[in-house]
Amino acid sequence: MPEALSTVERRCRRLLLAYPAGYRTERGDEIVATMLDAAPAGRGPGLADQLDVVASGLRQRLGTARVPGLHAGLVRAAPVALALAAGISVFAWWRIEPVSLGAVMGGAALFGRFRTLAPIAYAAWILAVLGWAVLRPVLGRLLIAAALAVTLGLPLLAPLTYVDRPPLWVVMALTAFGVLALAGTSPGVGAVPPTTDERLTVATGAAAVAIGASTVVLVWPPAAGQFGYYYQPTLARAGLVVTAAVAALALLALRRRGRGDWLWATALLGLPAGWMGPFDSFGLLHSAPRFGRLAQVLLATCIAVVCLALLSRRHPPRLAAAGACALGTACGVAAFAMLARAGMLGFTAGPVPPYVWCAIAALAGAGVLAGGVHSGAFGWAPLAFAAAFVVSCYDNAWTFGGWATPGPTLVLVATVALPPLTACGYAAIAALRHGRRVTTVAALVVSLGWIGYVALPYVLSWGPVVLVLVACGLALHLTGSVRRDRTA
Repeated sequence: MPEALSTVERRCRRLLLAYPAGYRTERGDEIVATMLDAAPAGRGPGLADQLDVVASGLRQRLGTARVPGLHAGLVRAAPVALALAAGISVFAWWRIEPVSLGAVMGGAALFGRFRTLAPIAYAAWILAVLGWAVLRPVLGRLLIAAALAVTLGLPLLAPLTYVDRPPLWVVMALTAFGVLALAGTSPGVGAVPPTTDERLTVATGAAAVAIGASTVVLVWPPAAGQFGYYYQPTLARAGLVVTAAVAALALLALRRRGRGDWLWATALLGLPAGWMGPFDSFGLLHSAPRFGRLAQVLLATCIAVVCLALLSRRHPPRLAAAGACALGTACGVAAFAMLARAGMLGFTAGPVPPYVWCAIAALAGAGVLAGGVHSGAFGWAPLAFAAAFVVSCYDNAWTFGGWATPGPTLVLVATVALPPLTACGYAAIAALRHGRRVTTVAALVVSLGWIGYVALPYVLSWGPVVLVLVACGLALHLTGSVRRDRTA
């Protein structure tokens, strides 16, 4: 074998480290041979091919390759995700960023015209969708990856400038849509090169999202004095258009009698779509519960994750394990609350609101009833403590101390109860199929009861999240129907 070829082969074999050891032993020679056959003589695979190999290895390590329907769902979701990312970028750059629409958020204006660094990321997403429409798929995917890198890099770059960072909820949504677009266009998940019409459809869809969101703003104008705010209500109008796209996928799944690929696409896109609300949280920020943006994002995420878990046909978490998570979270939040009450952790000493103790009690009660009293519970306590501190930093403009009395912040910290209580409720429902026990029913009542108490009074403020939850509920219903038909 020529020396040049052996060098190329060594480079190819280094890429195999992304795969699990057993998979490398079984299929490694075949993968290397395929890479060598596809690469120009003596040059090795290009950057895009190398990234595809690494991504395929990570899919094997994470086990996604063994989840039925996931890859087909990614392929369905990818063009929609790219159109949504670019459409949101056009709309936000056009309708939200210009300084003439409101004051700069805190720092200097970018190029004297824009309130944050976000237009840099928006330009990258617009370039990505245009590149996808006219360039080869390999180059189009590189532009998507570049847009992802720019989006994730701007919050890190912002402290080095005098310009504000992009809002993190926007960064999260663009990142999630970008990941779906990048993963769903990979040949490793079964994606085929798109036709010219399919490429142009993505670009047309992005324009439709931007125009649709702007039309919603014109038809449903914000109240006086609210237009300059980044999230409320302008960006939530874009969330309505995003949610409409997810609802359309849910309807397609319904018309196709619950086909798995459309269900997966609905649930995958429903996750970041839930981050685009709420419509209105003014007046909720200083109430108990503080069911504002953080709580609504957590709730939408929990429901979308449950939907994805059902679609994956994986066994739900054991009730005792979910209970341990809830009980450990109660311990971690309680420790944080007591230290904050004493004036530690950056707070000024002050009382803890009764609502916070009630949330801790709900976590502890659900955990004990679910059978979570074992050593695993204490493993969750430091994670919950860390999550409480991160939420406190978030609530205090991302500072690390010098905060006022802990009352309002601890009310917001109590929203970390939503994920473990959702896990308890999900596990309890699954456990009831194998026999009804009083403690299981009690754990279900406590878990879903507290979530309902926190969320339902503010249902009219959810906005796009309501439709996302409806779409996820539809996917859950269709999944159950398909399973019953297959087992009948």
